[in-house]
Amino acid sequence: MTTKLAAIGAAVAASLTLAQPVMAASQPEATRAPTHPILQMFRVNNHEFEGMIKEADARAKEEWAYATGIQAFMFAIPMVMMDIQRDIRMNPALLERIKHTCPCAAPGEWGHYSGLATAKSKMPYTPNPDTVYSGLYAHLSDEPTILKVPDIDDRYFSIQIADAYLTNQHYIGTRATGGKGGYFALVGPDWQGTLPDGVAEMRMPNNSAIVALRIASYSNEEAEVAQVRELQKQFDAMPLSQFGMSKAERAKHPVQLDLAPTRLGQGELAFYHYLSQLLRENPPQGENRAILNSFKLIGLSDTEPFDPAKLDEPTKRGLARAMQAGIDIIKWKVKFRGTQSENKWNVDFVGGDYGTDYLARAEGAVQGLFVHSPEEAVYFHTYSDINNDLLMGGENQYVLHFDKGQLPTSYEGGFWSIALYGDDYQLVDNPIDRYAIRKSTEGLKYNDDGSLTLYLQSKAPEGWESNWLPTPPQGIFRLNMRVYLPTDEVRSWDTVEGFLPGVTPVGE
Repeated sequence: MTTKLAAIGAAVAASLTLAQPVMAASQPEATRAPTHPILQMFRVNNHEFEGMIKEADARAKEEWAYATGIQAFMFAIPMVMMDIQRDIRMNPALLERIKHTCPCAAPGEWGHYSGLATAKSKMPYTPNPDTVYSGLYAHLSDEPTILKVPDIDDRYFSIQIADAYLTNQHYIGTRATGGKGGYFALVGPDWQGTLPDGVAEMRMPNNSAIVALRIASYSNEEAEVAQVRELQKQFDAMPLSQFGMSKAERAKHPVQLDLAPTRLGQGELAFYHYLSQLLRENPPQGENRAILNSFKLIGLSDTEPFDPAKLDEPTKRGLARAMQAGIDIIKWKVKFRGTQSENKWNVDFVGGDYGTDYLARAEGAVQGLFVHSPEEAVYFHTYSDINNDLLMGGENQYVLHFDKGQLPTSYEGGFWSIALYGDDYQLVDNPIDRYAIRKSTEGLKYNDDGSLTLYLQSKAPEGWESNWLPTPPQGIFRLNMRVYLPTDEVRSWDTVEGFLPGVTPVGE
């Protein structure tokens, strides 16, 4: 047995040696044709050792299922995040419990949050403290949903409309429509009717649409936020069949959304059954369909239910491993979205315009749910100081210093904001209820030379309280710099480094 194993080992070692092309031993050396070393690597194993070949084949099949399962996980996670939001809106009892903490309402209706996000809000997905949120989910298989939008010319606002995969499809707002409102119809891919005069069509690639409205509040003062609440009241939404009816008339004829439940069941491979349901409800379109060819080999498609009984054991093992690996990959990726700058900021110029970048799309869905397209807003974030050490709360102190002219620039109506988050994607509780410093922060002190220094620490910096962004009493934290309506210089690698000073530990 020892002799046989030694022979096998020698054969394997020989097959993996790239330096020497292997030639057929039965031919004279002068007439043997050389074999490329890469081709030699893929020779089928000798059938004398059939048992070992079967084991090797099973391992290979498991690895393929593992690799493909990770891709399926990344591809479908945005649909899962969308489905979670839809489930919330289809549960009246839950909506009633969370109405003060979530911009949520029944499908087809606007849900409005009443103020800026704070540490007490516990809104998921890294909420910004710069704008007041409203949200809407629309299901479009039966008929379009029509949005009524007012004109807003005195402050920034945006309506971001994303599909079932949380990829941005349309915008309304300060940038996209010059602050002008009107009537806009979200139309599913198969609807062929006629819209009323004056209603602009916004065609969607699938029958699920999720909408985020953000209206800027330039201070935390109640009077300022109250103005935003008045604007929220001017937004409306209705199905096409009720267009022209008053709200009172529509209330007498509520639209019931009858959809099959999509829930994560029990079992090691239940997640893939869940993904199969979501894929069949909103099949991928265009270039995104190509990846389905790989998914067929693990029993996943947009036409047939996932049935683990049809899979062999190696494939099942690979898919089970892929589930945990996908979670670990997301936990890594949220720390390093985009590309790291010289000063350790992560720069993302993809935003919500993902194309076929499925890893970015998955990370964006988990961390931010709605990620703006880069022309609407760019996001820079960091967990690290200039030494690439993690930002830590407690007794640690940092400064973020912008030289004169180094603050990010925006087009008219835009602004910059720097917010601080804990490791749970939530704003950090602090004694002065300050969660961000932005262009309009009242009392912000500039240095004599026009530069700006921000102080990041858990205790107030004496004399510089107006420039203080409080850090948590312990644990890691993250900074998010948002630039709304960024200029081209802020969106270009040739110039963006000039707007990204590093976070410097005090004493360095």
